[in-house]
Amino acid sequence: MNKINVKDKHLEWGLLFFLILAVSIIAYFRVTLQMDLGPIFDTYDYLANAALFAGKGIGFADLTRPPVISILTAIFFVFGKLSVEPIMIVDGFLYIFGCVGLYLFLKTFFDPLTSFIGSLLFATFPIVITYTGAGFNDVSGVSVAIWAIYLAYLAVKKDSRFFFLSFPVALIAFLTRYNMALIIFPIFLYILVNWKEIKRPRNILIGIGLSIILIIPLLLFFNSKFGGPLDPFLSFFKTSGGGGVTEHFAYNPDPLYFIKNIFSYIGVTSLAIFFFALLSLVFVYFRRMRARSEDMKWVSALKKLFKNYKFIIMMIFVCVFLVSLAKVHYMISEFIFFVICYFAYLVADDLSADLDKDILFLAWFMAFFIFQSVYVAKDHRYFITMAAPMAYFLTRGFSWSVRELKVKYININLTKCLIATLIIVAMLLSVSYQLPSIEKDNQNSKLYNQEAQAASYWLMNYDPDYKSKLIYADLWSYFGWFLKMNVGKMPIFRNNKTLYAGAKDYNFTKQDKLSFNNKLEELRPDYYISSFKGMNFTNYQPIQKFGAVTIYKRV
Repeated sequence: MNKINVKDKHLEWGLLFFLILAVSIIAYFRVTLQMDLGPIFDTYDYLANAALFAGKGIGFADLTRPPVISILTAIFFVFGKLSVEPIMIVDGFLYIFGCVGLYLFLKTFFDPLTSFIGSLLFATFPIVITYTGAGFNDVSGVSVAIWAIYLAYLAVKKDSRFFFLSFPVALIAFLTRYNMALIIFPIFLYILVNWKEIKRPRNILIGIGLSIILIIPLLLFFNSKFGGPLDPFLSFFKTSGGGGVTEHFAYNPDPLYFIKNIFSYIGVTSLAIFFFALLSLVFVYFRRMRARSEDMKWVSALKKLFKNYKFIIMMIFVCVFLVSLAKVHYMISEFIFFVICYFAYLVADDLSADLDKDILFLAWFMAFFIFQSVYVAKDHRYFITMAAPMAYFLTRGFSWSVRELKVKYININLTKCLIATLIIVAMLLSVSYQLPSIEKDNQNSKLYNQEAQAASYWLMNYDPDYKSKLIYADLWSYFGWFLKMNVGKMPIFRNNKTLYAGAKDYNFTKQDKLSFNNKLEELRPDYYISSFKGMNFTNYQPIQKFGAVTIYKRV
């Protein structure tokens, strides 16, 4: 027995080493690629905030953005010059951090090989690879959230002193991406359903207290900048409630948006696991149909289930949830689903079914699925918040399938070894194919970065006193970073709606173009940097053009 434990331990640490090696190589190539492509719009805001935190402010910042990724980037800026590369490196490291956390988390439920596959699934999801190292906070926020929920699990199951870490890490996840506040639902659900197992419940309060102490310096900073310590948070929660989001360029009210696109997010390998699990389910069903005694067990279990009043209450809430989803505020749907999960646990407990971990990951997935589906501004990258629990359920399907269809030889599950090998090779190949496609698909973004930089440097030489002038731009963050000054936000007018910062290929109507002209006459900037073609203004003349970027000067 001791020899087996030592062997398992060696396998566990060996696979962890190979996971770190694999995701580090992926992160290296992805970050290197992003450095070549350059940042995307939002990233420049985080860079400007990082410069401010490092004491090297450049004249503009957007402190309504979550601060963690900027704070970490600021460390590079303190000891070096301002550049775009550090934020991509930080994002890459947090990606690795999250993959390691998911492996350790999955290892509490599965064997090391299965856990390795699960964490590598998350690491190689096409949607995750697309935004890893981009300097956004999507992957970084999820990576920190993985650790927060993992530590909460350890606090409940192992030692409640882990709450001293879990709640502060949950706070850091929230400050990395504000919608990570929703992880409080699965965390508190797990605490509630396992309350009797927690030996020192007061450690929960201590963990929350440590979180409050941790956030006080940031609240004081926000108070000095905004006149109120909660202003950036209130700004986020106000917009997340849905008000004004029809003015967002990514407006899409379809609540099934992420379901319709899910296979493109998780990739061909995950799809293969899904169909393999379905095939296994059909095989097992027909195999058990032959065993009448097994059949009677299922019938008996179903009869017991439908006689359980807790199950009936749960189904009532399920009906309410389905009917009300996307018709009420998302927080109402969140609380309804919280109640559903609670009763699901009670029903499972009555049936002596060990489903608490499945319910934990379901609550995690649905907390973000509800929010992102109800929130009418949608972007493919928002699915990343659901990627970790999705990886868990795929891992669960793989584990169950290879167990049910196992072919053993000398105590080795040959089915598992074969399928695992194929999956690992397929995942790594998918990344190798995806990286060149990311480079190809983002050539326009790379070109725009170069054009924005060239236009900014030209303006600096054309008007050495440019910092004393009023400058507006459609994509202001690019030019604020390159010009090292505050550039005004020029709204975008499309179909009689006012938008802010969207795609650069709009077909404007005559009325839209007139709205642009009227806005310029209202704002009266000295320079306007446009990213749109075919624009004509009454009192502004183009003085220089760099590809898609045109500099207009007031005459």
